[in-house]
Amino acid sequence: MKTYCIEVENLSFSFDKNIVIEDLSFKIAQGQYTGLIGPNGGGKTTLIKIILGLLMPTSGSIRLFGEPAPEFRRRSLMGYVPQNASQAEFYFPATANEIVRSGRTARVGLLRRFTKADNLAIEKAMETAGVLDLKDRLIGKLSGGQRQRVFIARALAGDPQALILDEPAVGVDAASKEHFYEFLQVLNKHSGITILFVTHDLGVIAREVESVLCLNRTLLCHGKPDAFSGERMIEMGYGGMVAPVVHGH
Repeated sequence: MKTYCIEVENLSFSFDKNIVIEDLSFKIAQGQYTGLIGPNGGGKTTLIKIILGLLMPTSGSIRLFGEPAPEFRRRSLMGYVPQNASQAEFYFPATANEIVRSGRTARVGLLRRFTKADNLAIEKAMETAGVLDLKDRLIGKLSGGQRQRVFIARALAGDPQALILDEPAVGVDAASKEHFYEFLQVLNKHSGITILFVTHDLGVIAREVESVLCLNRTLLCHGKPDAFSGERMIEMGYGGMVAPVVHGH
């Protein structure tokens, strides 16, 4: 029997009487690699915030790992990298290690001391993300690609079973993007981590993910990437403002 990481049923969300999400239903199986696409203002970031419990839906329901979202207490199972994390200005003197350690707090608790096991988990997260050699560097001195990996390590420090990324490659140079997506593939295939990430790059959708959600207030498409390859779907999702570009493997 297939188990699901995220189950969304008849979800709607309104803000100041404006409908942002309307009657949305889908499921993401555990271990699945899913891309979330759609135009600006289509509700993608709002959906992520609802999944993470940062916003409450107007109607409908969400289940996380089989539990109703309002009753879900194992929030450390959901790792999150917010939009523009790698582009933010960092003037405070925090090292990469200190940023990653903060990601363990959700699992351990705010006032509890880290144990040896916690410190090992933090080191493993940094090693997995390829930033262990940067641990003593100030976050503000790192490149966009290096910062992105630090924030991935921060999310991994809580030992999540799912990783949610909101436009993770914005501000990252082309060469770093390739390494970054290779890294996500390894996380998904070798560690079995469910990945849901927002992107505007249809080329990434074409070659990287195994399923795609197209959201423009309501769900326009949910299936294999080739289900979104036609011009009709692009016109539905983006109003005909973009053209499909499919990169080779």
